[in-house]
Amino acid sequence: MPILDDISKGLKKGLDGAEKGIKEVSEKASDAVKTFEINQEIDKLEAEIKGIKVEIGEKALELMAQGTALDPTIEELAKKVAGINAQIEGKKAKIQELKND
Repeated sequence: MPILDDISKGLKKGLDGAEKGIKEVSEKASDAVKTFEINQEIDKLEAEIKGIKVEIGEKALELMAQGTALDPTIEELAKKVAGINAQIEGKKAKIQELKND
């Protein structure tokens, strides 16, 4: 029957189109998951770099405290840190005074 053949062809064409659409959506979702995972790996690596930078800064402060000559730029930054640490200590002392009253 030609009508049933036409309906069958139409259904097959529709199903093929739906299958293609599902495949495309699945591939895009897979790419999104992969992108997310790679971004997480990048974040971990960047956090590792930040940790190393902190270690470098701590070592520079340690060297400065020991009297070791530092690059002028690093020495200036280390002096800023020392100044801020002094402010923190001053504020901690004020807190202690308030607790003692």
